Amino acid sequence: MLIKKNKIKYGLKIWSSNKDLFKLSAELFRVGKIDFIELYIIPDSLPDTSILKDFKKIPTAIHATHMEHGFDVFLLDDKKIEFFKNQIIKTADFLDSKFIITHADVGNSNEDFKKNIEKISDSRMLIENLPKVNLEGKTCYASTYEQLKFIKDCGFKFCFDFSHAIKSAISQKINYKEFVEKLIKELNPNYFHICNGKLDNDRDEHRDLFDGDFDIKWMKNTLLKLAEKKDVYLVFETPKGKNGLENDIKNINYFNSL
Repeated sequence: MLIKKNKIKYGLKIWSSNKDLFKLSAELFRVGKIDFIELYIIPDSLPDTSILKDFKKIPTAIHATHMEHGFDVFLLDDKKIEFFKNQIIKTADFLDSKFIITHADVGNSNEDFKKNIEKISDSRMLIENLPKVNLEGKTCYASTYEQLKFIKDCGFKFCFDFSHAIKSAISQKINYKEFVEKLIKELNPNYFHICNGKLDNDRDEHRDLFDGDFDIKWMKNTLLKLAEKKDVYLVFETPKGKNGLENDIKNINYFNSL
């Protein structure tokens, strides 16, 4: 069993379409390899929430669908609002989730973001910071200090993604460590995503922790300091690989060994 001296809780990320991994994920929790699960919702992949019965006794956060699968906060309509309520909120209710992680997606208007997010707002919602541009070169919202400060002033809490913040810093041509430290101080998050990436481009990547240029040890020390005062939730957004959850555990063990 994994024994940690700190209060960093290790989270495994899986998709709702990864039904072949549900029982194995539950077993990793049972033996103490992970502390919680983050479940990303693929539209219409859960016709019956009872399929998630293995997670009922496991702390499970919900990651709302984002624009990769057709949901964009800046392009809400009645159909998408109903989808959010029926497939995101109801799943979170079924699993008694403490967190619903939500992307702000593509846009640049504070007013449009506030108007739309209020239509699906939930007390459990955490807004995830994003890179400045997505893989298609479109401008993402929630990537700059000013935008994130506005979201905080609207009353939202955050899922802080280290890689997204670093990629945003590269786009802005500013020091990434100073940017991350400034955001963590201002936003005061306790829920995090981690992966590695390259510093020679500003596009989102999800590399193994041992494959990239980011200072992972510095990230861990940052989290350890925060964990002295509060519980810290950390989700590993590293590649799945071909062998089930083997690579997830490899990344967790690497992080734990630093």
